[in-house]
Amino acid sequence: MSNSRSEPDIDSTIAGDVSIVDSHRGARKEPLLEQLRGPGSPRKLALLPTETVIGRGTQATIQIESALLSRRHVALRRNGPDVTLVDLDSQNGVYVNGVRVHSAVLHEGDTVQVGDVVLLFREAAG
Repeated sequence: MSNSRSEPDIDSTIAGDVSIVDSHRGARKEPLLEQLRGPGSPRKLALLPTETVIGRGTQATIQIESALLSRRHVALRRNGPDVTLVDLDSQNGVYVNGVRVHSAVLHEGDTVQVGDVVLLFREAAG
C-alpha cells in the first residue's frame, strides 16, 4: 500500500520565519569598590583594567585623604575575571573580611579595610 501523503525528508531544511529571543543579559559590568566608610564616602570606585592603587599620595590611582593610609597602600590587580588585592607594605595593613592579609583574591561581597576606610567589593556580572 502506498501512502498518498509524502513523508518529510529528514535531511532537508525547512524555510520559515524564526523569532530571535533576546536573553536580556545586558552589557558586562566591571568590578568595582563601594566606599562605605572613611573620607569621601559613600562613593563607587571603578577599577582600572590592569592595576588600581589606593593610597593618600599623588601617585595613587585612587587618592583617599586619610592619615591612616600609606601613600601607596594597596594594589588591586586584575587578571581576567579575578581581582587580587596586594598590600604594598603599608604601615597599618590591609584587612579582608576582618583578617589581615598580604594578598587575597577578592570575591563578591568581600569587605576590605585600609586604615579608617571600609570598601565593599563587587564582582563583574555576566
